[in-house]
Amino acid sequence: MQIGKFRLGLRTLKTAFAVMIIITSFYFFNRPPFVAALAAVFALRESWDKTLNFAKVRLISNTVGGGFALIYFIVREQTNHAPWTSMILLPLLVIVAIVLLDGFDYNSGVIGAMAALLMISLNIPAGATIVYVFERIVDTFIGVAVAILINRFGSPKNVN
Repeated sequence: MQIGKFRLGLRTLKTAFAVMIIITSFYFFNRPPFVAALAAVFALRESWDKTLNFAKVRLISNTVGGGFALIYFIVREQTNHAPWTSMILLPLLVIVAIVLLDGFDYNSGVIGAMAALLMISLNIPAGATIVYVFERIVDTFIGVAVAILINRFGSPKNVN
């Protein structure tokens, strides 16, 4: 549907549906839906192939960023939340993650890895356990999985 320069397409509807499914299901499990919903929005692309390709990038980059967030969390806990962990260690982890991804010629995953690393590390609630980090990593996997399923089963079939 198009009104002037504005259009409402299937991808927009599928994206909104993915967000709705995530928010609703996370509500019933009493979990914050932010990371999963954002991952679904990022992953849902205009075609099945593009969604799968982007999902692969997102999952790998999330794993790298989440892994470095885990290192940050452990050091932060071991140093009794010393301020230097966010001022010095976190920027160092950003450098290492970027160099690692670049070294493996995975530049397309740098932004996603940084988003995961910083979003997890800078939003750790007081009193959180290591489970928090793993939950945020899993949330991304859930969001990407929802996007893949919706794009796979919510797209019209090719008619020849």
